[in-house]
Amino acid sequence: MPDLTPADGDRPGRGGRPRDPSRDGAIRAAILQVLAESGYTGLTMDAVASAAGVGKATIYRRWRTKSDLVADAVAELSQVPVDSPDTGNLEGDLRVLLHWLVGAVNGPVGAATLSLLSALPHEPALREAFQTGPMELWRQAFTAVWARAGERGEVPTDVVGSALSSTASAPILQRWLFSGQPVPIDFVDEVLAEVVLPLVNCRARAA
Repeated sequence: MPDLTPADGDRPGRGGRPRDPSRDGAIRAAILQVLAESGYTGLTMDAVASAAGVGKATIYRRWRTKSDLVADAVAELSQVPVDSPDTGNLEGDLRVLLHWLVGAVNGPVGAATLSLLSALPHEPALREAFQTGPMELWRQAFTAVWARAGERGEVPTDVVGSALSSTASAPILQRWLFSGQPVPIDFVDEVLAEVVLPLVNCRARAA
C-alpha cells in the first residue's frame, strides 16, 4: 500500500506549501505519453511521476487512483477548444476540420486513446470523461459545420445527425482504429472527393 501522505505536507489547513498548478500541464502530458507507450494496464503512478519529472507524492497529492488520474487527463482534453471552421462552403469547412482530426488521431491524444479503448467498458468514470470530453468536442465541431451548410442551402437542413453527416469522419476513424498506422493527410482529400461530396450532391438533387 503506497504512502499517500504528501512529502511536503501541502494539505489544506496544515500550513504547508500549496499545490503548484504549473505542474499540472506537465503531468497530464506525461499521462498521455505513458499511456501511448505502455497502455492503460502498464500505466503506473511511478511511471507518470518519472515522465513528468516530479516526485510520486506530487501525483498522489492530486489523484488517489490510476483511474482518477487518467479520467482527469482525458477530461482536460475538453478544455482545448476545437474551432469549427467557416470557410464559406461545406467542402472547405470539412477539409479544415478533417485535417485537424487526422492530426489529432496521429498524435499523442490518438495514441493514448487507442490504449484506453479496452479499459473503457470496465471503467465508468473513464468512459464518462471520454464521452463528455474529447468525443463531445468533436461531435459539436462537425455538427456546426453541417448545420452551417444547411443554412447556406448546400445540404438539406435535416442532414445534421444523419448517416450522410457521419460519412466525413467515419472513414478516417475506421482507418485509424483498425490499421494501426498513421492516417495519411491525403486520405482526407480522397474521402471528400470520392465519398462525401458525391453523396452530398446526390442528396441535394433528391431534395
